[in-house]
Amino acid sequence: MVQPISVFKGLEGVYVTESALSLIDSENGVLYYAGYDVKELVERSSFEEVVFLMLHQRLPTSSEFTEFLKLLRRSQELEPIHIETIRKYAGVTDILSLLAMLIVLEGRGKIGGNSNDFNAAVNAVAKMGSFFSTIIRVRYGGDYIPPRRDLSFPENLLYMMNGEVPSREHADVLDDLLILHAEHGIPASTFASLVAASTLSDLYSSIAAGILALKGPLHGGASEASYAQALSIGSVEKVPEWVQLTLSEKKKIMGFGHRVYKIYDPRATIVKNIIARFMGSMNSEVKKVYEITRALEEYGEKYLASRGIYPNVDLWTPILYRMIGLPADSFTALFAVSRTAGWVAHILEYWRENKLIRPLHLYVGERPRKYIPLELRTGS
Repeated sequence: MVQPISVFKGLEGVYVTESALSLIDSENGVLYYAGYDVKELVERSSFEEVVFLMLHQRLPTSSEFTEFLKLLRRSQELEPIHIETIRKYAGVTDILSLLAMLIVLEGRGKIGGNSNDFNAAVNAVAKMGSFFSTIIRVRYGGDYIPPRRDLSFPENLLYMMNGEVPSREHADVLDDLLILHAEHGIPASTFASLVAASTLSDLYSSIAAGILALKGPLHGGASEASYAQALSIGSVEKVPEWVQLTLSEKKKIMGFGHRVYKIYDPRATIVKNIIARFMGSMNSEVKKVYEITRALEEYGEKYLASRGIYPNVDLWTPILYRMIGLPADSFTALFAVSRTAGWVAHILEYWRENKLIRPLHLYVGERPRKYIPLELRTGS
């Protein structure tokens, strides 16, 4: 007797690899990086230290961290070919596509499969930050500003974008956001990176695969879609009617629901706590989006919580992105900068026992048919 074949659409519930990088405790609403609660890392660590943690699955000693920072900050400097590419394309393509182009350019001549290539991994994280900042600066009429080695990664990101050393508050907020998005298991973008890496493509091209997987609003693009959604609603008073109409039309409310979390996204809780610290310093636009978002969460949960659909991190992050001055079309690209830490760590980890990722599909088309010459076909 032929056994029925199960097809798992979207690979939901399917384990594709082993990893020591992160644990998503979906029942209790806790996210761990290499055993550390991400909430504690946001409160006590830095993005730079988290990058080290991702690559080594442990925290650095003081001397190790000093050397690591030297490598990271040295790697943030761009070459003339990067700058010229940004000048040429920054105004004619979206940020994510240009990031993919630049990171592929960075990998020219490289080969894949080296699970110990930590320098390349650090270089990829560093370059992505500088690519991001320079693209935004050039798009708004500025030109390349070299990084400063006395500034942290988030400080340099804002400095290279704006031409001014950022406030401690803005740098700290960005640092927290970078940590929160550094790693999250095997979502679409990380899986895309692993698929490319499993062919022994180079590290940088594999990152590009992850970047391009972020472009859809169901993954990395969700924060930009959530922000646009709040602006389209327009006011707190319109939220109830908008929610009811959206649900009646069976449309998705951006910022709600998650493939893994069936309770409140712990990262959203952390972001809300950060927002609470800065309520007094928000401009009118950000306050308006905040009020709409708060009403959307309160009203949306009335209808969605019973179905196991709760707010996720993308509902709230746009408020902080805008507060620190990021353009509305750059949220997903910043996500890519942060998640590069997770991508490179997963790639190096996977290469230790590499196996080409090659799933099957269940054929449901026509059975073998005979070819009929064109002149003899009479139609169906």
